[in-house]
Amino acid sequence: MRQDQEPAAAPEPHSAAHTTRTALIGLAACALVAWGTLHVLRPGAADSAAPQAVAAAEDPNILHADATMAVINAANAPKALADSGYSTAEQADILAAVKRHEVKLVAMPVYDATGAGGAITIVCGPWQRTVSLLPTPTTVILPIAISGAVDILPATPPGPMGTGSGAVTVFGPQALPVLYKGNTLSLTVLAQ
Repeated sequence: MRQDQEPAAAPEPHSAAHTTRTALIGLAACALVAWGTLHVLRPGAADSAAPQAVAAAEDPNILHADATMAVINAANAPKALADSGYSTAEQADILAAVKRHEVKLVAMPVYDATGAGGAITIVCGPWQRTVSLLPTPTTVILPIAISGAVDILPATPPGPMGTGSGAVTVFGPQALPVLYKGNTLSLTVLAQ
């Protein structure tokens, strides 16, 4: 008995040109996606463009930026405050707020980002600190809620280059906008 079967089609061997072409198309697609992602979502693009446009509409002397700072453990709060430069009364007020869980302490190392020197005043609620800008970071202890605004003003008259400060965030050093006479930087700090 004879069966009418069609012979099974033999698979075509992949040619080297076909495999190379497929690999190049895949590589080009990956490169295009990566370029688009970096172009559209580059760090700070969404964060810095919109707030500066809003600031220009509100007050041209107020600059905006965001930063994420490291939280100091509540158990280490007394030691951090003792070394912070706050007065004894301020330390007691801040420590009481930490114990009531109203604020957290964050470490904000600031430095001279442009080499122009100068000093800045950092205002956080009713508390303020004046810091000389040095090339090496000087840590400022700030009492802050989970997220809050910190105002930074030039404490000394900025020269023609302005006062350029930077902060060491949890993601690394971040240069802040340069401050000129009459400028205030409103820094939104996220405690993490």
